[in-house]
Amino acid sequence: MPGGFPRIDGSAVQRESWGFFVKVRGAIVSFIACSVFVLGGCSAGGDGPPSSSPSSPAAIEVEEELVTVDVRIARSLLDQSGSLTDEEIVAGARENGIAAVVDGDTVVYTMTKPQRDEMLTQMRSSAQDAADELIADDTNSVTEVEFNDQMTSFKVSVDAARYGALESLLALGFYIQGALYQQFNGVAPDDIDVIVEFVDDATGEVLDTGSYQEMRENLGQ
Repeated sequence: MPGGFPRIDGSAVQRESWGFFVKVRGAIVSFIACSVFVLGGCSAGGDGPPSSSPSSPAAIEVEEELVTVDVRIARSLLDQSGSLTDEEIVAGARENGIAAVVDGDTVVYTMTKPQRDEMLTQMRSSAQDAADELIADDTNSVTEVEFNDQMTSFKVSVDAARYGALESLLALGFYIQGALYQQFNGVAPDDIDVIVEFVDDATGEVLDTGSYQEMRENLGQ
């Protein structure tokens, strides 16, 4: 890959690519906030101030009991701008039939397993909708996005003649989508990984590849 361009594993995001990176990061945050919980509106969208690295879902844990599932989420993932009160977070969850407790920077959601299963279905649907929007956007080279049911693998087909190295930053969105889905599905944090490949849609040649775990290592997480 030419020098100065970002790597798919997140090890180098140079100044000239920052604008594109912020745009991708905003889409990631919106996916987290809007596809998982409706907290009285999508207040955690991409309008808040950017931080130096993409939010990591490593702070999310799932505890399964006989009847319910507890999902622990870093509050900063849900409310990037800090605009929601504890009461608004609890009320937003209650409106969706989910119990919530705010404990410092952690929000614990308690739901039934059928509710959790429905949420996982919605997350897959949201990921597909996001992929369809990406394909429909003619400002990029993406022609197809495929991912497996476990959301551990994403294959992004591109028009190689139009593919630019900056587009590898789109992998960040797939990393977060897949990692969030796996954590809500009860996969242990150390076992979570998401592989993303960018493939020439004409020849099948792999142009770029990377993984969620590589990204975390390079970001020191």
